[in-house]
Order: sequence, then C-alpha cells, then structure tokens
Amino acid sequence: MEQVVGERETEQQVRGRIETEFDVTVLRDASVQITKKLWNDIFPETPAHFWEDYYGQKMDKSAVFAVMDDEVQSMLHLTPYAAALRRNPMTLHTKRLPSMTDIARVETNLISMAFTKEEYRNSGCMRRLMSGALEYQERMNIPVCFVYTDEGDFFKHFGFHYIYDRPQYVLNRDEISEKMLEKAAAGEPIPMNGKNIVLKAADNDSLLELAHFVNANLCRRYGFFIIRSAAYYERFRKEVLGTGGDLFLLMENGQIKGYFAFAKGSVREAVFANPSDRERILLESGDKKPAVMARIINLPEMLRHISGNKKTTIAVRLKDPVLAKNDGDFIWYLDETGSHMERVEQARCGADASVRPEVSATIGEFTAFIFEYITLKQNAKFDNIYLAGPAWMNERY
Repeated sequence: MEQVVGERETEQQVRGRIETEFDVTVLRDASVQITKKLWNDIFPETPAHFWEDYYGQKMDKSAVFAVMDDEVQSMLHLTPYAAALRRNPMTLHTKRLPSMTDIARVETNLISMAFTKEEYRNSGCMRRLMSGALEYQERMNIPVCFVYTDEGDFFKHFGFHYIYDRPQYVLNRDEISEKMLEKAAAGEPIPMNGKNIVLKAADNDSLLELAHFVNANLCRRYGFFIIRSAAYYERFRKEVLGTGGDLFLLMENGQIKGYFAFAKGSVREAVFANPSDRERILLESGDKKPAVMARIINLPEMLRHISGNKKTTIAVRLKDPVLAKNDGDFIWYLDETGSHMERVEQARCGADASVRPEVSATIGEFTAFIFEYITLKQNAKFDNIYLAGPAWMNERY
C-alpha cells in the first residue's frame, strides 16, 4: 500500500508541474467526465453509450490533457496499454519458437483522442497539449507513445514517425460465404470445404483462449505489439456486434488455428497460426496503408530493452523538437544485457573525431529504425543490434 501511495504522489507532483509549465489541466479518474460535452459537440452523431463504453474500462488510468476556461476548449486523451517488446532473442540459439517468455512487458500510451473546438482552432491549444502530454510521459518513464492517424505531417512536428502499415483484406467468398457467416454468428459450427477445420463465432467463454492464441502467434512474428486480454476482446466483440459483425474462429480438433473480426463487409483484424490459411481465406484488397505513428518518449527506459550481440559503441546525433533530454549528441553503448546513451558535450564532439556522429536522425526516425520500419545507415555496427521490430498494431481502445 505504501508503494502505491508513493507512486500516486509522484504522479500528482508531475501532473502539477505539467499544468504549471504548459498552462493546461491534467484530468484523471472521474474528472475526465467534464470533457464529455466537447466530445458531444465535435461528434454529435456518436451513440450515447459510446462514452461509457470507451472510458469505462480505462478511466482509472487514463490521462486527459485539456485547455480550459469557462469551457473545455481543447483536449488530448492518453489511453494506457501494456505492450510486448522482444527481449534479447536468445531463442536464436535454440530450436524452439519464440514465446511470451521471450518478451518484456512495457507500459505505453495511445493518443486516442485529440481535438479542439472550432472557434479555438489555430490558437496554439493543441501544441500546448501535445508538448505537455509528451513531457508528462517522459517524467513518468513511459518509453514510447503511439497514435493512429493519417495526419502524418501534423504529428511529425512533434517527433512522430510511421512505424506500421496496415494491410487491407476482404473475405475470399469462395471459401467463406455470407450464409456461412450468418450461420456461424447464430451459433452453428460450419465445416470448411471438406477440410478438418470448422468456422464458428467467438463467445464469452472462448475470449481468454482467443487472447492466448493471438499473443502466442504475434510474439513469433513481431517484436512489438499490444498484449491482448479477454477483457480487450470482450470490448472489441461488443463493438463489432453493434455494427452487425462478429469475431470468427477457425477451429481444428478443438484448437484455434485462426481468427478474424468482420463487420460491415470489412476485415477489422486477423491473426492466423499458418500464413497459408490466411492467404486462402483472406484476399488483399489493396496496398498497405501507413496507419500508426510512434515516437520514443523516455530514451533511457526504451534503450534498456535494446541490446546487441556484442559490445558496440555508436556516435549518434538525435533531433527532438519537443523533449530536450532526447536532443543532442550521444554515444550509444550496447551489449548483450541492454543499452544506454551518454550525452556528449558539443565542444568535445567537435574536437574529438572519435565521437563525431556516425548517424544523425530525428527522434521519430530513430524510433522507426528501432521498430525496423526504416534503415538509418549502412553500417556494420547496426548489424550487431537486436532491434525491436517489426511492430503489429491494431488497437481499438
């Protein structure tokens, strides 16, 4: 109990400093309800139950940053998630597949809402909120923050970079017809074209098994993803059912072999144990689209999870437009246990050729490099790094 109280006091202290430094209000717990009116003004067509569905599960941990006077003028909502981040891949030296024991659990945040009332736009409100929210997370030791957006230019100004392109799928109607979906949604198990696979809709009793299946398969192929739970799929299923869809499982001898979420004629999410099953059942309907941007927030917290296959040092110049701690010249030290950066004074960097930057990058570019979305430079030293990608991102809440 003492530890919990101590952590809460620390968060309260950070919150108070952020409010003073950036002239914003940081709302927690039930106080976020005062932003509901702004939400309704911006999105008047939203069903009345959406607010409770959205905030109800995470209100106790969410942080909402607001510019307020007589009313809430602008708001930014951070939703917390537990992410899986690949550890030093010791499984490369064994014959077993990677599992959840090979990942580190890290805290991260999604910028799930960010909007300003029309009459207050172009007044700097959102810049104050973004800067304050990023500084808040840095002080709370959050390693990385992400956002779903097609407004890449806006978020690039705050150090974000795309790290994930979302594929687009449609159902192969030669394999799964509308009638089959309707019967499965009604509770009937549907044999799949004479194969030993059955299509069925998920129910509340199968959601924990589904979460285990998805986590187990994602950690075999990806270095970063949001950890799934039965509660996550309970909320997701409620949303999909509300739009006339469902979560569908492909079962073989009582075991999940694949899963997809389908609503309004589109595939919302899909994970298969065998890629050939996915290629048979789902058809790509277009090119992948850049969908998720991210940026490292607390550099030491992130880098302690990034290791190398031997001792390596790299001189790095990072440019961060918001967080001064991430901006400057650094020496990056890596070994098999992790890594860290030490700042290099500008005078020393200019005088000593041994510490002149071998690579320069924005914090967003460095983040995209860590998640294997881009390469920074052809350098043998980078071959020694165990990167944390690729990322797989498809969160709904």
